[in-house]
Amino acid sequence: MSTILLSIGSNTFAKTNIDKAKRMLTRLFPEIMFTQPILTEPDDEKYSYLFRNVLAKAETEMTPEEVIDKIKQTERAVGRSPKDKYIGKVIIDIDLLQYNNEILRPVDLERDYVRQLLVTLPQAALPSTSETPEAAAPGAGIYDDDTDPED
Repeated sequence: MSTILLSIGSNTFAKTNIDKAKRMLTRLFPEIMFTQPILTEPDDEKYSYLFRNVLAKAETEMTPEEVIDKIKQTERAVGRSPKDKYIGKVIIDIDLLQYNNEILRPVDLERDYVRQLLVTLPQAALPSTSETPEAAAPGAGIYDDDTDPED
């Protein structure tokens, strides 16, 4: 069994779209664990709305390529289309950050919200980064109480 770490984000009907993705991912990975959502400011001018972000950890027999294929299928099923990102709309974005001890997206792993959420996942095969997670910038994200202005 391999341990995977996923990042899930949305800025358009975010609660609804992330909940749908979580249900679909739970069918793929029955023992998957999700963090609480966190709201973050966009880091690019083309995005106008706050992002809702969640991390997930799961065990799988799939290869990294198979996991990526399944999460891309999940994104399409939730409603992601290639043109949306160009107009600042992120229906759903699911990324494989880590597969076992292999960090696949080091830049994403260093994002403040990822570092904040990492400490809320049960520890096991999680990445070690250059700073301790507690040293991440305070207030980088706002923990979300399931209210979403776009929903």
